[in-house]
Amino acid sequence: MRFKSFVMRFKEEDGQAIILVALAMSFFLIGAIGLAVDGSNLYMHRQMAQAAADAAAQAGIMSIFDGTNGAGTAKFVDTVGSSYTCTTSDTSTPCVYASQNGFGGSASDTVTVSFPANSTVPGVVFSPSGTDPTSLIKVSVSRTVNTTLMRFLGSTATTVKATAMAAIVDVIAPVPILVTHPTLAGSLSMNGNPTIQICGGPSRSIQVNSGSSTANQAVGSKSTIDLSHAGPLDINGDCKNGTGADFGVWGGPSPTPPFAFKPGTLPGKYLPMASPILDPLAGVPAPPVPTTPGTQSPKITAGTGICPSSAGTHGCTILTPGLYATGISLTNTTALMQPGIYYVQTGGFTCGANCNIAMASPAVTDVTTGTGWDGTIAGGGILVYNSGTGQISLGANSAINLIGSPASSKYLNILFFEDHTAGANTGKNAHSMGGCGAMTLEGTIYLTNTLATMNGNAATYQELDLQGCSGNSTLIQGEIIVGALGLGGNGTITMNLNASTTLVVRQVAMVN
Repeated sequence: MRFKSFVMRFKEEDGQAIILVALAMSFFLIGAIGLAVDGSNLYMHRQMAQAAADAAAQAGIMSIFDGTNGAGTAKFVDTVGSSYTCTTSDTSTPCVYASQNGFGGSASDTVTVSFPANSTVPGVVFSPSGTDPTSLIKVSVSRTVNTTLMRFLGSTATTVKATAMAAIVDVIAPVPILVTHPTLAGSLSMNGNPTIQICGGPSRSIQVNSGSSTANQAVGSKSTIDLSHAGPLDINGDCKNGTGADFGVWGGPSPTPPFAFKPGTLPGKYLPMASPILDPLAGVPAPPVPTTPGTQSPKITAGTGICPSSAGTHGCTILTPGLYATGISLTNTTALMQPGIYYVQTGGFTCGANCNIAMASPAVTDVTTGTGWDGTIAGGGILVYNSGTGQISLGANSAINLIGSPASSKYLNILFFEDHTAGANTGKNAHSMGGCGAMTLEGTIYLTNTLATMNGNAATYQELDLQGCSGNSTLIQGEIIVGALGLGGNGTITMNLNASTTLVVRQVAMVN
């Protein structure tokens, strides 16, 4: 009987452990499900927060880069060390882009925009442009997210956060064609049936900075820009391996160019609203005025000394570097130019009828710099600096073969350099190169006024007319940086980008 009653007492307690286990399992399952549900929700909000921070930082730094942050409803103050928090109705650029990406529209969100000192991000080469109040922007976003099932475990809300930093940086890259005028209609114009072909170079081959809706213009339907073999994959600049490059313009027309365009396959795009690229050579100093006058020798008979027999009946003229107070005008001769700086004060530099130009060989000592370029760098090449009135004109049936300053010198491979303060050379007085002779230029054609000058007076700029001719070649191994560029004629103008030539280009990048 005792045994029986003992057993009965335990049977009365049957199932209690199951209830406890079930209750514990319920809390565990609720926690697990809550973690899964709320965790997924928090992850989604975290991704959204990062996208909003990235978009706000990029938009903010692009506004600073483009100079559009100082006026209008989207303006914001961007002094180093300052910061502000977006309101739910804030119209400043970073706040708008954060809101468009889902953050900043409610009281549960906080969007803070700040402008740290560059020193807070070590290892980044910031652009030293004096036009930027700051080169760095930081956007921090946060949101209070209410939990669902997790609140049964005590957590009623969680804060998700994200930050992004964007900067204006300097990168090393060549720029085949950069047209610098900020507002001019037709700053890149094509007339006739020219084809310009670029081989090698960076992912963007051409940049037109004008904000005009007709920054690019073409007369006729056969003008062609061929970038199908441009781009970094063509490492030798020989048009064999490149797969394409982009054409950027700040203005338009949009969405397609007004000329035939061969972009290639990768990347190969026409890009309206592509932010301007500032002049990468703006910091190159003007050469000093030489104390030694340059000289032009009397005519040398063909086949005598360094004058080749191909000079024919016109013979040769040997030019030495130095000061040319009244310019250089060459006709009916083969001009042989010794290495150095040709400083032209007035009158310009002209190669006219029956004029051919080549580098003198063998070269003599560069008398303008003594021991060599910059006083330390020896080497051939010339720099023609046009400091006053008059234009650079290489045309007619000229055969021209010139090499620019050494890439390792402070003149960075510049061949033709126009004074930044020069008066306008446009229209009939524009600089001109090309024609029906063979022309090979190894070096940068650098003819532009400063951005401040062109913004202050849109009519003061430097125009280059580059012509081709059917059956003849115009080859440029280097860059073209000019205020305005006109392309004409009926031939092909080829640019082989020199792989050894690199310039500092200012651009926007994420840095965190």
